[in-house]
Amino acid sequence: MTPDVNVLVAAFRPDHPHHSPARAWLNDAVQQAAFNHTPLVLLGMVVTGFVRVTTNPRVFKQIDALEDVVTFVDTLLACPGVDYQASGAGWSGLREMCLNRQAGGNLVSDAWIAATVMQIGETLCTFDRDFTRLLPSDKLQLIKS
Repeated sequence: MTPDVNVLVAAFRPDHPHHSPARAWLNDAVQQAAFNHTPLVLLGMVVTGFVRVTTNPRVFKQIDALEDVVTFVDTLLACPGVDYQASGAGWSGLREMCLNRQAGGNLVSDAWIAATVMQIGETLCTFDRDFTRLLPSDKLQLIKS
C-alpha cells in the first residue's frame, strides 16, 4: 500500500477534516506492514509533498514545526515493513501516463505518483478522486471520509 500526500497530511494533523479515517488507515497499514501482510511504501515525492504542505503558511494558518514533520516521517520509516521509495516513474512512465490519460496541469504530479504505483505494483490509498482517471480500480483504494 502507498499513501498519497493527502492521507499523510490528514493522518498527521488532528485539525484536518479527514483526520480520523486517515489515522485509522495509517495505523492499520503500519500494523499490516509489521506483520508482513502488506508492505507500506512511502514514495519520495509523496513525502516531499507532505513536508511542503504541512510547513506551508499558505496552506495552514498554524504550520507544523519542521522537526515534528520530520519526526513523523522518521517514526513511520522506523516501523517494520515500512519502506521509502526514493525514485519512481522515469520519463517513459510519466510520459505514457500523461499522454494516455491526458493528465496535464495540476494532474502531472498525480500522474507521476500513479505511474510509480503501477511501476512498483502497489495500490495507492487516497481521498483524491482524480486518481480514478489515472489508475485502474485494483490499484486504487479511496478512503471514505
